[in-house]
Amino acid sequence: MQNIERHILDLKEAAEKLSIKIETANLNNQEFAIQSGFCKLHGENLIILDKNLSDEEHLIVILSALKNFDLDNIFVADWIRERIDRDKTAGAKS
Repeated sequence: MQNIERHILDLKEAAEKLSIKIETANLNNQEFAIQSGFCKLHGENLIILDKNLSDEEHLIVILSALKNFDLDNIFVADWIRERIDRDKTAGAKS
């Protein structure tokens, strides 16, 4: 399994532990504009991924959604915590 695929699986496992559902759909054929990202639908947390995006873009969308949740009480892969901490540090400097 390639590294990016392993990372996406790690992110999906973390999302599942947080009760976040992930749906992949073709967002180009919608009646109205929809973008990949996090939303709440009928009270449920949901990450929508455009199937036309690359794996790298899926990784970025899921990771940016998870940044808004408390990950302290669940196990997530070390690289996820490191990436979120690095991004928060970079954001604080700008």
